[in-house]
Amino acid sequence: MRKILMSVVFLWMTQLPAYNTNFHLAEKAKAKGDYKSALRYSLKQLDDDLKENGRLSKDVAIDYGILGYYAGKIGKYDKALEYNFEALMIQERMLGKNHPSRAITYNNIGGVYRKQGKYQEALDYYAKALKISEKAFGKNHASVATTYSNMGLVYKNIGKYQESLDCYAKTLKIREQVLGKNHLSTATTCNNISLVYYKQGKYQEALNELDKALKIQEKALGKEDPSTKNTQKNINYLKNEMAKK
Repeated sequence: MRKILMSVVFLWMTQLPAYNTNFHLAEKAKAKGDYKSALRYSLKQLDDDLKENGRLSKDVAIDYGILGYYAGKIGKYDKALEYNFEALMIQERMLGKNHPSRAITYNNIGGVYRKQGKYQEALDYYAKALKISEKAFGKNHASVATTYSNMGLVYKNIGKYQESLDCYAKTLKIREQVLGKNHLSTATTCNNISLVYYKQGKYQEALNELDKALKIQEKALGKEDPSTKNTQKNINYLKNEMAKK
């Protein structure tokens, strides 16, 4: 079902470096979708932080994580990996191997490998992120759910549909417990599950998941929101496909 949209959170550094002109310019460029300019300004931010704080500093680690994000957005995946591995090295030196921030970076690295089509490498890094997150936060945490969702996408891409469903089932369970059954992240997971069922040819199961997603979106966003309309469009598409059989 090509029209079903997959929404997978691609985590990156949530802490912000010291506010200065370059940082604000990068944020403005990002808001416009101008990731090349955002990358350029962020490189200037990195230079400033290196001069002020040295290589082994929290701000520099954050800078590298942000650079990895922007590089990935413009398709420079090798540079994205380079930046993320720099962040990873600094985090390990400063915080230790099991700090939660490393789980974020592992997720980011996995995401880059996934975009490159290097699915086994992606799964390896998602597994590392999962191990740290579960140890730091327990098995019922939003970051754990995000990693399972990322893994579900990889398994879907390589045609391992049962493994994908297993990951999404874990994602759904955590998100319902932590965020609630009517949270938009729960709706996203239902949409993702529906796509896997569609790939398997299980149209009724796919339709059931879309119906769940639609109810959540209508309640949270309203019937006229683009996301709600897209889910309704997918439901109509699927019903038409089922009617042909």
